[in-house]
Amino acid sequence: MRVRDNQIAALRKTSIQVMMLLTLLVFLSIPDGFSDYTFQSLSQVHVAPSKGINQQSSDSQRGRTRLESMIVARETSGSLFDNVASVLLKKYYDERFRSNDLPKLISQFAERAKQTKELRDQRELVEEFLSHIPASHLGLLSRQTHHYIALDLEGQLYPTFGFQLMNINGKFYAAFILEGGPAQRAGLLTWDRVVSIDGQPVERSPRLDWRSDDAYIKDDRDPPVHYLSAAKDDSIQIKVERSKNKFVQLTVRADDYSAFAAAKASAQIFQRGGRNLAYLHIWYVHLTGVPELLKQKIEGEFKDCDALVLDLRGRGGNGAAISKIVDILRKANESKHLPIVALFDRQSRSAKDVLAYEFKRTGIARLVGEPTAGAAIPASFADVGYDTILMFPSFKLPRYTDLLELKPVQPDVYVERSGPLSAGADTILEAGLAEALRMVKAQSK
Repeated sequence: MRVRDNQIAALRKTSIQVMMLLTLLVFLSIPDGFSDYTFQSLSQVHVAPSKGINQQSSDSQRGRTRLESMIVARETSGSLFDNVASVLLKKYYDERFRSNDLPKLISQFAERAKQTKELRDQRELVEEFLSHIPASHLGLLSRQTHHYIALDLEGQLYPTFGFQLMNINGKFYAAFILEGGPAQRAGLLTWDRVVSIDGQPVERSPRLDWRSDDAYIKDDRDPPVHYLSAAKDDSIQIKVERSKNKFVQLTVRADDYSAFAAAKASAQIFQRGGRNLAYLHIWYVHLTGVPELLKQKIEGEFKDCDALVLDLRGRGGNGAAISKIVDILRKANESKHLPIVALFDRQSRSAKDVLAYEFKRTGIARLVGEPTAGAAIPASFADVGYDTILMFPSFKLPRYTDLLELKPVQPDVYVERSGPLSAGADTILEAGLAEALRMVKAQSK
């Protein structure tokens, strides 16, 4: 379906007035007086050895990205719970909740917080406290995770094993396996259950970073996802259960890699029913490069393809790029009559929530997969001590927050993701390819 020029003009206007105020995704906070709003996602945190609750940790400034330095508040003088409560009382976006409900909620947890001495226990208590506040982009993050996600958003290379771990009911499954990255090259498949790392149960591995999900959104919709700590040329031995009671041993060596490099590596052409179906996976809508990559592929490698399958599973990204992405796809749709399918799942969020909404509103693409995350309120970041960053919403995004916050965008074709021990099977991708082929055939009639 073609998109009318006035619809695109309206989207551009919104982008100028609103989306340029964003940089949708993870870890762009807004310092006082800073004019660029940010829209974020994800989370993840390093579990440091337990310490007394009053023992603070030093924060090295070396190697920090620009995004990491953008902090809206610093509360580091009290316990972790007190610091988090103080930030929210001053900065949480919903004034009515902040004035009426938040003080009561804090009082319900205050006595337990005083009795909690170990840092690990204090973090768990804070996460429980945050789970009662109805908003996305709310949780505790480690500095290490903050660093990793900032690098991901910027599209920078850094030492990585090229995968993350998703915790479902206490078991850890391979997820976010980057195309062309170390884990894929080693033979790891999505939904492999990782039983051990270097002979240790995953939950005891020093490489396992802290959980990374929104506190309020339930685990079945936003399960904990964990980064793994890595340095250049580190290697790990992992024991993997690929299918029920079928185990393999893999060695994964860390290398400098990035989600943007994976996006480039993902480009391929599937042949189905005598037709050529282009495929590109955008893990993050990075600060720069995604519209250019999409345009380059459509005009180059994909120019003779019959349809495009754009995989937007993963996290969010740069809101300022949304109008450019929509415009590129609109032109491909109009000039080439190119059928477009977009893949989403329950963890597609922030900028991708907005993309899903705009694709559906304008009819540029058919949505295949699961409902999006419904995480459409901007995130800010505060230093709350103990090598911990509080991700929280300090302001409301005009239009899109009301439309999409805690309101997932529904797909046109619902397909549930494959799930544990599926040996790399990808039900959403296969359904997307089938839908693209159906659209091509329907167009030729």
